[in-house]
Amino acid sequence: MTEDSPLRDEAKLVRAAKAGDPNAFGLLYDAYVDRLYRFVYYRVSDEPLAEDLTSRVFLKAWENLQGYRDRGLSFGAWLFSIARNTVIDHYRTIKQEQSLETAGPLVDEEDPESLLRRTQQGDQLANALRQLTDDQREVLVLKFIEGYDTNEIAGFVGKKPGAVRALQMRGLQALERILGGEEPW
Repeated sequence: MTEDSPLRDEAKLVRAAKAGDPNAFGLLYDAYVDRLYRFVYYRVSDEPLAEDLTSRVFLKAWENLQGYRDRGLSFGAWLFSIARNTVIDHYRTIKQEQSLETAGPLVDEEDPESLLRRTQQGDQLANALRQLTDDQREVLVLKFIEGYDTNEIAGFVGKKPGAVRALQMRGLQALERILGGEEPW
């Protein structure tokens, strides 16, 4: 299997979904729903709201699928741009800001002491992330929690890769100051 096989498979699924195959779109949904949910959740800090907004993202994607064109950005990048705009639209609608509640999912199999330590660390990180600018927080979540590379992030947020690297560096420096010299990740 070649390195770009998943991208070719994704492109085939997108073509099939555009042709009206709901099963193909379902496979695309399965491939992205968890990552999009986390992305949205880190922006809104409310599980039911994140679920609702994630559903809206996929509904918008389905409704606008014919307009998707691969212009150097993956289908995933297109979905994340829809997610980003959906969150922005949500905040515009309610005209209020909500804060980040947690820094990530907890693993249930951990012993209680480890779970408590991770929860405390997650709370510290969440508090530190809240003190960053929206752009810094978004770039750091996409890079270190979602695992995207700089070029993909640039496509998601509509900035040049150099600007993304600068936001990442300033965000990490700010986190280090906030956390008192501890490694944020």
